[in-house]
Amino acid sequence: MSYVVYSIKGGVGKTTLSVQISQMLGLTYVTNDSHSSAHNLMPEEKGFLVSKEEYEEIPFDENVVYDFGGFKDTRINSIIKQAKKVIIPTLTSIVDLQATMATLKDVKEINENIIIVVNRAKNNNKAVELKEYLNEEIKKLYKDIKIPIVFVRESSVLEDSLFDCEYVETKAGENRFKRHIYRNAIEDMQEIKKLLKA
Repeated sequence: MSYVVYSIKGGVGKTTLSVQISQMLGLTYVTNDSHSSAHNLMPEEKGFLVSKEEYEEIPFDENVVYDFGGFKDTRINSIIKQAKKVIIPTLTSIVDLQATMATLKDVKEINENIIIVVNRAKNNNKAVELKEYLNEEIKKLYKDIKIPIVFVRESSVLEDSLFDCEYVETKAGENRFKRHIYRNAIEDMQEIKKLLKA
């Protein structure tokens, strides 16, 4: 089972999410973004860069989380087609939402198994409004498709996790205080895990 995390826009939390998913599920991390250093920070033989200079095509493999950068890359289409699920991360600004809808349009033509993840969600009311807005837009354009929309609450724990590329629940361990501090991030990642496995 392999997954793709993709958006045409940069800065929406693709890499943080990809690293967390790969570590949570024990999968290999692969990115096409040569500006990212996450592949170097992953445990040995668990992170790889497939740059355009080195790879004419991106090889598909099982048990991989593909982190596809915020730019157009025609090599990714065959990977998106074969992935079990495609995760489209977004933020709450109108610019990010427009980019999300544009990404959705591209992806839906190849793979309809999509999950939208709203990163760095702060305000509960705004999050609910945002979900309603996205659901309405999706229904207008694609009456036949049901896309789960989940939230990952703003958390410095997730942002900091890129320094050691460790899954937040593993990082918290059995320490009750750490588990209390990390609880939102752990809960949010567990919710994503359920959708990925469904």
